[in-house]
Amino acid sequence: MSQSLKLQNCSTVSNCSKKDSRPRSLGYSDALASKAIKVYAHIRRKSVSKKHTLGKLLYMKVSTMSRHWRRLTLPSQFVLAGGAVMVVAMILVGSWVSRRIEHAAVQNFAILAANYVESFISPLTQELASGTTLSEPAQQAMIEVFASTALSERVVSYKIWKQGGLIVHSSDPSLVGQKFTPSDDLQAAWMGDVSASFGDLNDEEDATEAMLGVPLLEVYSPIHEVFSGEIIAVAEFYERADGLQAELRNARRTTWFVVGSAFIASGLLLIGIVKAGGQTIERQRGELQKRLTESEQLVAQKNALRRRAITANQRATAQLEQTIRRVGSDLHDGPAQHLSFAALRLDSAFQENAAPNTRDDVRSSIDRALEEIRAISRGLALPELDELDMPSLVKRAVTERETQSGNSIDVTFEGPELKWLSYADKLCVYRFLQEGLSNAFRHGGVEQAQVFVQSSIEGLRISVKDKGSGFDMNEAVRLYDEGGQGLNGLKDRSESIGGKLEIVSEIGLGTTLTLHIPNEESA
Repeated sequence: MSQSLKLQNCSTVSNCSKKDSRPRSLGYSDALASKAIKVYAHIRRKSVSKKHTLGKLLYMKVSTMSRHWRRLTLPSQFVLAGGAVMVVAMILVGSWVSRRIEHAAVQNFAILAANYVESFISPLTQELASGTTLSEPAQQAMIEVFASTALSERVVSYKIWKQGGLIVHSSDPSLVGQKFTPSDDLQAAWMGDVSASFGDLNDEEDATEAMLGVPLLEVYSPIHEVFSGEIIAVAEFYERADGLQAELRNARRTTWFVVGSAFIASGLLLIGIVKAGGQTIERQRGELQKRLTESEQLVAQKNALRRRAITANQRATAQLEQTIRRVGSDLHDGPAQHLSFAALRLDSAFQENAAPNTRDDVRSSIDRALEEIRAISRGLALPELDELDMPSLVKRAVTERETQSGNSIDVTFEGPELKWLSYADKLCVYRFLQEGLSNAFRHGGVEQAQVFVQSSIEGLRISVKDKGSGFDMNEAVRLYDEGGQGLNGLKDRSESIGGKLEIVSEIGLGTTLTLHIPNEESA
């Protein structure tokens, strides 16, 4: 009873052990699988990341090379690309020509050697037309021919072949009776062609010749039956090719020299042409860039002139409005007052009991009004200037200023008389002299001024100079509140006719105003 219980417990324990072991085994396998999947995923990510990095590096390298290539000049690009192409072409052409020359030289040498050898062995091998072996006398004669005649100095070994790759006679007796797989040259000889190869001793039957260590020409020459002309055998012989090797070496050297010289000469010629073209392109590019820069500068100058013209027109409009207000004020305060006074006295002047001086007062008021109107009109327009030449115009402006101020003005003329000045030019000169002389005496505090007039085919230059107190240049360019044109007005007036106003002044050293009017006809 106790023993049975013990066995039952053991059985139960065993069963429990088996039941417990299976879940633990499955859990361990799942952990390994999960770990393997994680490792594979990690390796996969690293592989993809590495490929991505390599692709990015390759792209950056190609981009860098592309940028460097675009920065090169056309001749440099041609030298690199054309040089690489010409080197490859030179190698290909040189190799092809060299091989053709070598093949032709070997073939010609082989044909001569084959004809020479056939003249000795053809009579001794005619019995092969009806059999596959040579008789003892024929074999002995063959050995003597290659050993005692002039062939012994040229031919180091030979073989006589029959169809199927059978050697019927050879300078190496161990090869007689053996069969070998026919080579391409042997098959060509059975077709009636003399074939040859230089230094090709890789066939199994060429082991003896390969051990000699000397340059050999392997020749396969068909042997014909005398009467029928059919090929009855093929003679294979190995001729010393020391002279042929030297000739081939010289031919190869000459070929490469000629091909290389031709390619180098043509390359240098093409490089010179492309370089000259590149220089022309660069020069034209520089000229175009220069013209583009000049065009941009001209556009900028035109824009600046347009802005200056707009500004000058705005200031001119402001001056015109100011002048209109001043003229209106002058008419209102002067002639209008005189005429109003005359109108008030006019009725009483014609009455019977009118005072004796009433009519005189009316007449006097009307006369003063007319004088002031004439004075105002003279300041607004000067139509008579168009009839004056430059010296007369300058003298009129100077005389007018001397009369008004009582000061002395020195005038100096240089150059020929100008015929191309328009009314606008003359009016600008007149206003310039009025304003310049007025500023010299009114603001400069001097008793004397100088006027210099210089004329030439290029244009007119007028200067007003004084040795007065001078002024600060930063405060000069402005419009005067009292209605005068001012320096800014003179500048606008000069620019409106294509001229230029220059102002040079320094406190304590005086002022010089200069007006330049170019001759548009000489431009």
